[in-house]
Amino acid sequence: MQTVKNCLAATALVIGVGFTASSFADGAPLPPIDGLLKTYFDKSVVAGSIGKDSSSPDGFAHDAAYNLLFNYTGKVYSVETNGRTGQLTELEKQVGTIEGQAAFPMSFAMLAMGMKTYLDTGAMPDGLVIPPVIDWTCNHCKLIAGDNTYVSIVDTPAAPAPGGVLDAASIEAMRMKGRAFTGLGPVEVGQLSAKSMSVRMAGCSAVVGVAGPDAGKVGTLCVNGTFTFDLSGIAQGNIVGTGTSNCVTVMHKPLAM
Repeated sequence: MQTVKNCLAATALVIGVGFTASSFADGAPLPPIDGLLKTYFDKSVVAGSIGKDSSSPDGFAHDAAYNLLFNYTGKVYSVETNGRTGQLTELEKQVGTIEGQAAFPMSFAMLAMGMKTYLDTGAMPDGLVIPPVIDWTCNHCKLIAGDNTYVSIVDTPAAPAPGGVLDAASIEAMRMKGRAFTGLGPVEVGQLSAKSMSVRMAGCSAVVGVAGPDAGKVGTLCVNGTFTFDLSGIAQGNIVGTGTSNCVTVMHKPLAM
């Protein structure tokens, strides 16, 4: 009788394990359109600083649109996610590097100075208005991932397009369109360091493959990340930051029309 009980228990365990495993084996073939695309998921970890210019009235470097220039470099990693929830669990191997120049409007500097006052005094400065979003862009970007090298479409004056190449206006229209979601409030203030401020940011840019198997392909790079700025040196014109971006790159061959 004990043997029968053991067999029944073992059978129940096998059935239970089989049922549990199958409940999570809900994978499905990719949609047909994915056969024409190449999709990559990775995470970049970058560091940089706002450029300085002693000839500028405020001491910072600016582009033609009077944006502040944040020059950054970093590493790109493959990632591991929870197979049941899709939640990011860890970084795996370094697969490449990234470098570029982000451009922030002066409203970002006003926000940074206001948050520095808050960190120093515990009170928000009178008259500080925090907008729901602060738009930003990238003047340059180069991503090396695996055997491929991609650049922002604004770095490629002869980006391929159906029937020829894109004109300057079209290239400009497809540059990085990013937003800092300041209306959500900071992720943290003064928690990672004494004078830190972390902000949620996201955006997308058209990109072009310039080397490797994806050379000549076009597509999009979308980032969804968080940037942490150290405001301790803002009075001396020093704004440094670190960022982590969850990136998706989707490439395809330009269709001849």
